[in-house]
Amino acid sequence: MTKRAGIAGAFAYSGANFLLALTLQSAVPPAAFGRYAFALVCLQLGLSLSNALFASPLLQSLLKAADPAPIVASYWRVNVAFCFVGAALLALSMRALGMAPQDVALVAGQAVLLWMRWFFRAAALARHRFRKAATADALYGVTTLTAGILLFTYFGVTVATALAAMALGTAVSLAAVAHLPARGPAAPSLYRAAFMRHGRWALAGVLTTEVCANLHAYAITLLLGPAAFAPVAILTLFLRPIPILMQTITQYERPILAKAHAAGELHNLRAHVERVRTALLGAVGVNGAVLILLIAVAPGSIGGGRFEAGELWPLASLLLLAHAARAARTGSGAALQGAGRYRALSGITLRAALVTACGTALALGSGGAAVPLILLAVLCGETVAALLIARAYRRLAVAA
Repeated sequence: MTKRAGIAGAFAYSGANFLLALTLQSAVPPAAFGRYAFALVCLQLGLSLSNALFASPLLQSLLKAADPAPIVASYWRVNVAFCFVGAALLALSMRALGMAPQDVALVAGQAVLLWMRWFFRAAALARHRFRKAATADALYGVTTLTAGILLFTYFGVTVATALAAMALGTAVSLAAVAHLPARGPAAPSLYRAAFMRHGRWALAGVLTTEVCANLHAYAITLLLGPAAFAPVAILTLFLRPIPILMQTITQYERPILAKAHAAGELHNLRAHVERVRTALLGAVGVNGAVLILLIAVAPGSIGGGRFEAGELWPLASLLLLAHAARAARTGSGAALQGAGRYRALSGITLRAALVTACGTALALGSGGAAVPLILLAVLCGETVAALLIARAYRRLAVAA
């Protein structure tokens, strides 16, 4: 029941963002939507970095901790610096891309609120407080959707009103999940030791995974322009339920898989991984069928009719296949994370990232078909990652 509540909360969170972006993508120029979508990619990168720097090592640190308060307090102090420094860098990047100053300020504010919320949510999940995290997600969905309807109605459908609605939802959700960390001195060594043991390898894994999953967003936006990224961003929007489900299931299953591995419960570990794989591949199939039907029947609903169906088909097909490869490896990757095999995972994703990076470089030199070829490079990298993670998981499942 708790896991179902967590998935429902995650879909409330995702659904609100989806409806905002769905309304926005047909109401603003492609370049403006491309900048907005790229800002969301960067915000998501911050969440992934937070997972590596705080969530993953925190889970390992709390497994055998008699008193979690000093550990959480030590992590919290580092997290504050991460949120503000990261928000400043994001603001500078978005301004360089031509985003309006008021939108840049909203993106930076959203970054601080979102990444702080993510830290407290990760701390709750690490201590198996699943319902608290699910409630925070649900509150975000309800508040953001309500704020979006009101702001769009009274102030118009703009990037600024969409970002303001997201910031309001995040603030309410943060208030629901946040708690004051332990007062008094929190030894920096507590965080530093966990980072050196697990966090640095998790960070390397996140950065190389980001290359596999999102190098296309950076390459297309920065080198070909936000308008060129717009059709990819819009199609990715329609596939957004899949990565949200992957992320949510990983977060809820990882503590369970860590416990099963520590106890040597091999059968339980394998059963959970198999359920995750089946559920995610099924979700890819359903979501893909809906997108295919939409392009076939109502292509004008995608991007306000600015893109031809012939342009959308190859992009959608490559994105779907990449999501399927990622779905196939999510459960196995969560099991490896639960077992603390971050160093092995970082080596795997490094090899996959090299495949993606080399393929992207070749695609950029190809001329007119650059965007589909970049997505093909992403698919190749995701396939390599899926195959290597499957092999590492089989070794874990035998030796657990």
